[in-house]
Amino acid sequence: MAHFQFTLCETDDDLAQASLFMLQHIRDVHPSYSMLATTALIYSYLTEGHLVLAKKDGHPVGIGVFFHGTRDDGFADKNVALIDLALSDREYRGSRLFSEGLAFMVHTIAERHPGVREIRLAAQSDNRYLNRLYAKFVEPCGVRDGEWGPETIYAGSVGKIRSVLEKWNRV
Repeated sequence: MAHFQFTLCETDDDLAQASLFMLQHIRDVHPSYSMLATTALIYSYLTEGHLVLAKKDGHPVGIGVFFHGTRDDGFADKNVALIDLALSDREYRGSRLFSEGLAFMVHTIAERHPGVREIRLAAQSDNRYLNRLYAKFVEPCGVRDGEWGPETIYAGSVGKIRSVLEKWNRV
């Protein structure tokens, strides 16, 4: 059974590992991502968001990114947190990495930003896998124009998401 460790990236070493992981796996997000677009995305995550690094046996196996507020409103809505990216090594897809990592992010959001009432997740609208997965615990609430096409936004209360994740992670 896999045992994952999750860290909110605050040290230069953690940020470097998360950035390198993203550079190595970005084409899993979308095959059209260029090095320049990826570097710009990493910069925005470092300056506006919060990166979470997932490791197994000391090696990076995934990252997640969340924002306190949303870019759409200049991060003014402090009742909302947006999970913008969840990316894992192919070997760990379908494992507990996603649910445990999401639980870590939701816990971190609630602890660091107690005013957050709603958590949103973004998925490329043509990504059937992510859309089916997100629909298991949150409701679609809109669509936005993403860099590579439409993205479906899902939303749910912190309490509801925590409740679903507790059931999933209980086993």
